[in-house]
Amino acid sequence: MPKRAAKPKLGRLQKLDPTDYWQTQADFQQWLIEAETLDLLGEAAGLSLDPPETDSLAELGYALLNEADTGSLVLVVAHLEEPDLLELGQLLAWAAAENANAVLWVAPDFSEAAALTFDWLNQSSEITFLGLTVELWQIGKAAMAANFIPMCGAVDDSEADLEAEDTEDVAPKEPELLTPLQQQNLEFWSGLCDRMDRQGSLVKPGSPTPEATIGFAIARAGFRLNAILDRDHGSLYTELLLSGIDAQPHFHLLAEEREAIVDEMGLPLIWDGTGDQACMVASTLAEVDLDNRDRWPDYQAWFCDCLERFYEAFFDRIKRLDANGYQPLPKRAAMTDTLVLPARPRG
Repeated sequence: MPKRAAKPKLGRLQKLDPTDYWQTQADFQQWLIEAETLDLLGEAAGLSLDPPETDSLAELGYALLNEADTGSLVLVVAHLEEPDLLELGQLLAWAAAENANAVLWVAPDFSEAAALTFDWLNQSSEITFLGLTVELWQIGKAAMAANFIPMCGAVDDSEADLEAEDTEDVAPKEPELLTPLQQQNLEFWSGLCDRMDRQGSLVKPGSPTPEATIGFAIARAGFRLNAILDRDHGSLYTELLLSGIDAQPHFHLLAEEREAIVDEMGLPLIWDGTGDQACMVASTLAEVDLDNRDRWPDYQAWFCDCLERFYEAFFDRIKRLDANGYQPLPKRAAMTDTLVLPARPRG
């Protein structure tokens, strides 16, 4: 009789407070306008959302998106905490100024008064108003998953009530099983986050991910610290990613201090300003064998050290940056030690 294959263990789902993962409003907003997040948001709202051309959500307080199928304008406003009625008034002012065709309001929860107002607006206006709550679920002890649920506005109350009855006391669906490579990524990042926690790192660890890249907030929106596993080249990267319309001026303002930054950090740095809205400063560790788990503590220690050095060297500088202060020279000398690093996680 053939041996029965062992089934992977199912993880336990636990609902978390969103602030357990997104520690600042800027961090939450930056996540919301990422392409994968917009796919998830669009599915919940029944819309096909194109990513914004600029990081307006962080700069203006809202993002203006195009609906791919109709070309209509969709205004997205997000709050990490329950919004009040004053913030609802601000949202309506933004929608009027942009002449938006639809408004998506995202928050962990809405007050009864705010939800009632959004319902009334949707019923009495040609504009679509939809409020969505964001939920955060932890899977076992490591991986997390986010979910959007329409709560007010463009929601058919009868359908919502029927769905609530049908799904009452039913546990959320278990996530899809991870591939062996994703499981390895998750275990590696779990060890890194545990190490950072124990050391009381300046860089606040988020939640481990099954992807090849894990990100950390730093200073303000448009900036991100990334730790990257590059299996294709047997390397590790610690990267400061600059994104958005001001990425180029911010990068060159930082590059004016590159010698001082290198002296402070004591690390060789790769400066890449070739992207229009994505520039990077990175450090790398070569000849890495991620299949050798005995070396993982060394690699995790390297990431801890690098992330701290990046944080200490760049945090205050990023806070002081003003893109309006950048004046490009007609014939600016090109940087020779550049390496294009991916803005998206490696597989």
